[in-house]
Amino acid sequence: MLGLFALSLLLVGALAGAAAAAFAAGARGAAAVLGLLTLLAAPTLLLGPLQDRWRHRRGRGQPRS
Repeated sequence: MLGLFALSLLLVGALAGAAAAAFAAGARGAAAVLGLLTLLAAPTLLLGPLQDRWRHRRGRGQPRS
């Protein structure tokens, strides 16, 4: 779960950094596209914590009925 969160954090951070670099370089169109991709990738940050919560809520070692 922590690895999935770290991978998502890396992806969003890389996209945000690329958007900032493109904006600083004057490529406003590319910065806009990268900014939108950053926003679209942001919900992936919830995957790790949601899986962790689901796993703990389900319980361990309990027989399913």
